Amino acid sequence: MKPIAPTGAVAGLPPVDFGGDGPLLHLAHANAYPPGTYRPLATILATRYRVLALPARPLWPGSRPEDISSWHPLADDLIAGLDRLGAGPIVGVGHSMGGVCTLWAAVARPDLFQAVVLIDPVILPPLYLALLRLLHPLGVTMRRTMIRRTLRRRRVWSSREACFAHYRAKSVFAAWPDESLWAYVKAGTRVRPDDGTVELVYPPEWEARVYATLPTDVWRAVPHLRLPVLIIRGARSETFLPASLRRMARLLPHAHTLVVPEAGHLVPMERPEVVGAAVLSFSSAFSSTVPSVVVGGTGAWSQARTTASMEP
Repeated sequence: MKPIAPTGAVAGLPPVDFGGDGPLLHLAHANAYPPGTYRPLATILATRYRVLALPARPLWPGSRPEDISSWHPLADDLIAGLDRLGAGPIVGVGHSMGGVCTLWAAVARPDLFQAVVLIDPVILPPLYLALLRLLHPLGVTMRRTMIRRTLRRRRVWSSREACFAHYRAKSVFAAWPDESLWAYVKAGTRVRPDDGTVELVYPPEWEARVYATLPTDVWRAVPHLRLPVLIIRGARSETFLPASLRRMARLLPHAHTLVVPEAGHLVPMERPEVVGAAVLSFSSAFSSTVPSVVVGGTGAWSQARTTASMEP
């Protein structure tokens, strides 16, 4: 595999390597949740795949939120990163923002993918998106409250233990097992060398910018996805609504769909065992045809069927 070279003024980061042997699976992360947050899920997937995750642009040193006005550059970054991996076609798994970027990448460059899994992608109902498009020229966003809350978010704690305790009391993390929450705390914070406190890795300014530029044109790409696809929704998700899943199923009659009960938008962290089993089950039909990945040599980076209902 070849390293990702700098693009413009900002260089991409090498992938997070979750290990595993066999075919390559790429895991595209959500806004505000660095790749390491998905370690419990990645550990399950690594029983069959070599699992890698390219950090999205908000995690790149020197990247600037004001440089993007949509999510399309993030999808372009994903395509460039996968190109430089040189190991396609792969299985592409994407959650939330990562699901949208994986969808766009798979439509633009189907040669890079063997199949895709879209986990609670940020694909809002068409009427909601039409209202967003109408309000955007007026400088109005329907997620203004979320953006303001994001920019006021706490950024520093005395230790990772204090950060964990802080998040453990938050309702958004109530359904997360400790293993998932610890994965997020370890991946989502770094130790400050000056005083030993820990701070957020994912800049809230970037998180807010992503919320402010929600994709309103994503439905245009959906009918053009010809690859095998599994679409997963958390039953309690307020992002990927039942109407969006139904519409995707109509537009993609070849798609498999899965609704995970007792889970929300953050379903891969809430129920990693269910999501992992579903991905492995879905991919079992074609995984033997995906090329294995060998890491090493010049230019290499350092180094059961779910109880939920899955329908064709």
